[in-house]
Amino acid sequence: MKNDTDSQKLKLQLRAHYLQQQLSSRQLQQLQGLTANSNRHFFSAITAVAASTIFALGLYLFNFSTPDYSNISREIAYNHNSKMQMEVLSPALNDVKGHLNRLGFNLVSSSKLDSEKLHLIGGRYCNINGKIAAQMKLQHSETKKVYTFYQAKMPADIVDSFEEVEVLIDGVKVKLWREKGLLMGLAF
Repeated sequence: MKNDTDSQKLKLQLRAHYLQQQLSSRQLQQLQGLTANSNRHFFSAITAVAASTIFALGLYLFNFSTPDYSNISREIAYNHNSKMQMEVLSPALNDVKGHLNRLGFNLVSSSKLDSEKLHLIGGRYCNINGKIAAQMKLQHSETKKVYTFYQAKMPADIVDSFEEVEVLIDGVKVKLWREKGLLMGLAF
């Protein structure tokens, strides 16, 4: 029983001792400053995360609401600058059409091209936007300048919101338009 009373006295003394302990005013101010700083850092971090999330969401939505013509235009400009040999040399669209029979669509003449001045040299397969396409060379009868004309299926991601566009990439002017259900491109 003496152990129980001694134990209780010790507990009371320890309690009284620790209740008398206090922080100095300087220590209290430092502790409060640490709390305020950590709160400021926490709110700054939350604000930065929220701003980054809003920016990323806006960028994501912008990319999916605006068709990306730049990739298609870049591929067309690259193909034009590559000056690859034609697989079929013929001034007749039907001859080129007969040789490029794996396209999954029929080659068509475009009403946007001046058939009096631009004459077909030939055609070949190429790749636009990861899909098989037709690449044809046309020559201007007066200037002898060579144009590259492309036809492809309309990419599903831009079919509803496609607008005619003209851009300059690596010194190549690229025009894109939609005609007869196909994506048309002209590089010169």
